[in-house]
Amino acid sequence: MKGGILFFLLLVCFSANTQELQKRLDSLSVLIGTMPADDTATINLRNDYIKQALFSNPADSTLTEFAQQTLETAEKTGYHKGVLFAYERLALISQYSFSNPYKALDYYHKSLSVAENNPGLNSCKWGITGGIATIYYEQEEYDMALRSFKEIILNNKDLELTATANIANVYGAMEKVDSAIYFYKKALQHPQTEQNPAFKANLYSNLSLMYEKAGNAALAVTTAEKSLALINAHGIEFVRPTAYANASMAYLGAGDYVKAEYYARESLQLGELQGNLFLLKSAWGTLADVFAAKNDYKNALQAHIRYSALKDSLNNQNRRVEINRKQMEFDFEKERAFAQTEIARQNSIKKATLLGGLGLLVVSALGFILYKRRRDALEQKKEAEFNALVSDTELKALRAQINPHFIFNSLNSIGDYILKNDNKSAQDYLIKFAKLMRTVLENSEFKEIPLSEELKFIELYLQVETKRLPGKFSYIINVENELDTENILVPPLLLQPFIENSIWHGFREKESQGNIVIDFKRKDNMLLCSVDDDGQGGSNNTTGAGKKSLGIAITENRIKILNKQKNASGKLQILQKLNNTGTRVEVSLPLQNAF
Repeated sequence: MKGGILFFLLLVCFSANTQELQKRLDSLSVLIGTMPADDTATINLRNDYIKQALFSNPADSTLTEFAQQTLETAEKTGYHKGVLFAYERLALISQYSFSNPYKALDYYHKSLSVAENNPGLNSCKWGITGGIATIYYEQEEYDMALRSFKEIILNNKDLELTATANIANVYGAMEKVDSAIYFYKKALQHPQTEQNPAFKANLYSNLSLMYEKAGNAALAVTTAEKSLALINAHGIEFVRPTAYANASMAYLGAGDYVKAEYYARESLQLGELQGNLFLLKSAWGTLADVFAAKNDYKNALQAHIRYSALKDSLNNQNRRVEINRKQMEFDFEKERAFAQTEIARQNSIKKATLLGGLGLLVVSALGFILYKRRRDALEQKKEAEFNALVSDTELKALRAQINPHFIFNSLNSIGDYILKNDNKSAQDYLIKFAKLMRTVLENSEFKEIPLSEELKFIELYLQVETKRLPGKFSYIINVENELDTENILVPPLLLQPFIENSIWHGFREKESQGNIVIDFKRKDNMLLCSVDDDGQGGSNNTTGAGKKSLGIAITENRIKILNKQKNASGKLQILQKLNNTGTRVEVSLPLQNAF
């Protein structure tokens, strides 16, 4: 199942229905218009209006300008609380209206800085922390999200209910279904839940998705229908898109394909109106499953292609690089500000000690020098940690670039196969391809995987390609007996680009059957991996236009980063055979064991 979406709750939720909320918004708008623009009470009302309007209509394009004007007025009047909440409102708009987490994170950090620089606003930081935690969730940094929500529960009882519900959401995303169900039920039993239909409807919707994942189709449908009943009774439009997405999953699990398709299409339409990428991904994923269940493989393929494109966009590692950079910049600036404060304090002490005599002056000067050395050492350590994080995130980004390239070629192959063969063969091929894609997505999340897992992937990939090109080539995989494949670690998807080049380019013009030999063996203290083909020479050198292929460029950069991190001398060599009779690729890596 690819559909379904866990809706994250704002740390302050509204219980009014859409009609009541609109009346409240109209009253607020009139009241704001009668008050002085630079009054603190007016700024507070404007910030309150923004949050309620966002809840009523996330697609309202006027909210950004309204929030910017509120921020400018608060800054001009020196009203720190107004500045804090204006930044927080801009973060919510960026996050929920524009699906732009790194812009939202930037605003959250500005809001948090205001709270930390003004002790009287310290209690406000927990709501901001919750917003940052939702971004950790969206970027699959689940441990950091859980840590933040648990901190909120310990430090702010007013936010206990929503933090509990969001902990359930994180466990759901981590596929810890039992834990998610436990926390959803705990949130439903909270006294405040009964007074808040919007919150309750959202909890039921998310809980229905967990029941579906647990294989309890009947409970999933019953719980989804409770959510839909609340939404329709109270006109809760803010929750409706995700409730439709989860209801579609529940009906699909129960075998009711008509309702499943109806709610998936309704969710898709609402997602397009909001420009919500998470909702669009869920709707296309569910539709792909519905079409596949109905044996409508052509529409299933089209839906799966759209789902894959959206998933790739949302999982784009460059977003994680940007978010991690901003987080480190924020922490680094905070440390630097602290150091500057300490320097100012030490300078004041130094001036005071001048009056105490030459002896005290000498002692103070020595103390300052020692402090400065310590401060410089700390700053150098911070800079080194920051550079290490950049290297790590760049490595993740390089690995992530392999996936779209591989998916694009594989989906073209599946499209051709479906058009040329019967439905049963098409279904078999789709199942094998889905297993291959799951392996790619799971392995690409790790820096290194056991060699045994890489061998399983290569075998599965070659099985898919031989099924697509029967009789075009044969292959042999040799592993030296002394190698402990369960213990040796290698980067994932290391040889796949070269195997792919051999098949797509090396054997393209070859009339007879081609042959690929893949070897893994130990040489000195290195692991030597090779791909040897007897196809057209140069298959693993260029794209055909004299340019280095994407796979080769990515692999060279991966090895370069690994060498830097591990102080190793791994390398990539591409050797052409005599008389243009094939290509041999050799990749040497430092031999690394898991234990």
